[in-house]
Amino acid sequence: MKRLLASLLLVLMAIVLVFSASCAGGEEAAKTYKLGMICPLTGPAGSWGIPIKNGMEMAVEEVNQAGGIVVGGETYLIEVVLVDDKAAPEESVTAAQKLIFDEKVQYIWGPLTVACARAVQPITEENRVLIWTPSSTVAGPEYPYTFSFLPAGEVRASLGYQWLEQNRPEVQRVAIIAEHTPSGEDLMEATREAAEAQGMEVVAIAEYELGTTDFTPVLTKIVAANPDLIDTGSASAGPCALMVKQGRELGYEGLFYTSYQPAAEVLAVAAGVENVEGLIAVGGPIYQEGTPEQRAFYQKYVERYGEEAWMESVIYGYRYIKWLPSIFEEVDSFDPDVVAEAWGQSEYDDPVTGARLRFGGEETLGIRRVFERDRQWVSIFHDGKWELDTVQMWEEW
Repeated sequence: MKRLLASLLLVLMAIVLVFSASCAGGEEAAKTYKLGMICPLTGPAGSWGIPIKNGMEMAVEEVNQAGGIVVGGETYLIEVVLVDDKAAPEESVTAAQKLIFDEKVQYIWGPLTVACARAVQPITEENRVLIWTPSSTVAGPEYPYTFSFLPAGEVRASLGYQWLEQNRPEVQRVAIIAEHTPSGEDLMEATREAAEAQGMEVVAIAEYELGTTDFTPVLTKIVAANPDLIDTGSASAGPCALMVKQGRELGYEGLFYTSYQPAAEVLAVAAGVENVEGLIAVGGPIYQEGTPEQRAFYQKYVERYGEEAWMESVIYGYRYIKWLPSIFEEVDSFDPDVVAEAWGQSEYDDPVTGARLRFGGEETLGIRRVFERDRQWVSIFHDGKWELDTVQMWEEW
């Protein structure tokens, strides 16, 4: 009996050792590779940052559940180290130092604003750390590790106002409202040039501070100029809805226009469906009413985070995790110089939007670092939802 018990004990010990070895091997087979993210989650710009962070979380989960990525014969799971910079340049610098020197990251999503990106560039460029930030104005040959994740403002503005000239010929007088930030001012100037290029007159320009909720003083000046169209720039859903609502309360009956597509539900609740009717948006596709892939992505997001958390900017975080790690695998390296060269020359078929993506800027900047896509969506707000009006293809594509 004792021999039998001893034999059984030996068998059990062998099983435990084999199981432990297999677990240890599994841990070695799936290492972790850290990416950084500098993004506002609190403060006035937090409404932009949270959806982007959510989109990144979704993509990380999908990549890791699919087995991660393989680089140099090793399997890696993706981990994102997020630092909230409140869209303040000094906070962005502290965040960059933490991510680079403490967390040892070589790739950072963000910062979200132009001022914050410019603040961290001396650190990121010197340390060969790639950043992905929205404005093309911070890209150039002197910044080989800086990539822009939005099309150049002048390109978006030009396409939008070409569409207006062709489809809304009654628009002859334009007023522009912009954030008092470097990126807002850049877009404001690009918008003015685009409108004038189509023969329109810019009759008023006004700026507002981030966090503004009472736009009446600004809108009073704007409405007094009697514009046919008020361009709200890249204002997020909340400020855009407030501008529309308060503009209507002041008696403005003309068109509203935005260079980004706020959530229809937010607009309808915050501004009233009747006030937002006819709003023109130049931006991304209509995920709620778009292709099966777009609808599935939207549904997956709202099931997890809720409709109130939806913004088109979700795709910026999601796309980063889908695109950049694919470059790691393609070049079989995490080396920033190798990845920067390959990423700048790459093209990517976005499975969610259906667009083909790449980086341009070689002719104007001398380096391919500014995001481009092969189509532009124009949408009209009608009966409480967005309706796709047309798709514009870029001639230079």
